[in-house]
Amino acid sequence: MPNASLELENMATGVRSTGRTGGDGTYRFNNVLVGRYRLTATAAGFAPAALQNINIELNKTATANLTLQVGGVQTTVSVAESAALIDTTTAQIASTYERGQAINIPIVGRLSGILNLSLLSAGVASSGGYGLGEGPSVGGQRPRQNNFTIEGVDNNRKDVTGNTVEVPKEAVEQFSFLQNQFSAEFGHSTGGQFNTVVRGGANEVHGTLY
Repeated sequence: MPNASLELENMATGVRSTGRTGGDGTYRFNNVLVGRYRLTATAAGFAPAALQNINIELNKTATANLTLQVGGVQTTVSVAESAALIDTTTAQIASTYERGQAINIPIVGRLSGILNLSLLSAGVASSGGYGLGEGPSVGGQRPRQNNFTIEGVDNNRKDVTGNTVEVPKEAVEQFSFLQNQFSAEFGHSTGGQFNTVVRGGANEVHGTLY
């Protein structure tokens, strides 16, 4: 549907972004923060449609399609649960870990912290203490080939490969690990790409008890 009005709302914070579909009915929201979203589409002469619980993950392009049906403005077609979204725009192998996994999986509590979550992926092994750098061995390479970013900002030491800032596991919102076929933004190293997004606020009372 060309020139339809779109609204993308973060279900946790209430932050909204607006846009319109192009002449071919396609749309794109760039640089969307991780989290769950509600997408609403409206057009003259058609019933509004809404798609809820769209899960946006780190370093993945999500495709969400909506169908507008002929009807009055008093009718709204709402899909309460979005299907699992598959990134069809790239061939990269990516593993994304949520906040609960970063906190509750025992392997995170050992040396290297959340980086150990990548050991759950195929083609990843412990470095065995050999080779300069930090983190596991990815695809048989030394840890010195790994690359670290926080919120998209470079987090690599300049002397020996490793991360500069350690993010406490309680502060992690999502942790993403890329293994191959990186886009140009990951041109720093040829090993694993370790990306971390920290937690933000939401419209609810929350905290951590020790």
